[in-house]
Amino acid sequence: MGLFDFWRNNDTPLNNDVNANTERSLPEIKEELFTEKEIPKQNSMETNQSSATQNDINVLYEFLERNLEQQGYEDALLNPDSSHMNQNIENIKIQLEIIISKVKTYYSNYVRTINFHIESRKRNGMVDTVDELISQKDNAEEEIKTVLQVETDSKSNTGLSQNLIMSYTKGFRNGLASISYNTVLKNR
Repeated sequence: MGLFDFWRNNDTPLNNDVNANTERSLPEIKEELFTEKEIPKQNSMETNQSSATQNDINVLYEFLERNLEQQGYEDALLNPDSSHMNQNIENIKIQLEIIISKVKTYYSNYVRTINFHIESRKRNGMVDTVDELISQKDNAEEEIKTVLQVETDSKSNTGLSQNLIMSYTKGFRNGLASISYNTVLKNR
């Protein structure tokens, strides 16, 4: 087959042979070349690492940093009743309590695991490793104190948790104002 044979008409056989068309057909490409039939297995280190980071203090901070103004606005447009707003605020507080509970459970298990490793490594005379583990435990205990402070603040309606309530309330009130504007003030 020459360099410019691709310009030839597909109906014209190359060697004047009847079976030339069957020889020119493209080879079959096996599916295994491009696809994986099985999902690759994660090793246990990756699995433990990903589950560990899912319930640490960063999850709590991500929740606390949410801006619920748009949600409050949309809720007001759907149901402009203050009892509806109060129910949604209670729901936000319950969600916060659930996240705090998950984070506390995570740190409780984490400190328990660290304590086991500290005792085990002490018995084997691994002084540097024990010092590193103690440092990790101190960091975890500081984060636990922060979580407990957020929990206390949320129960007394102060502190970091107020960001959620204030942004939701602001959005809800903006939604109510929008309804008033569109139904009453706009037609003046």
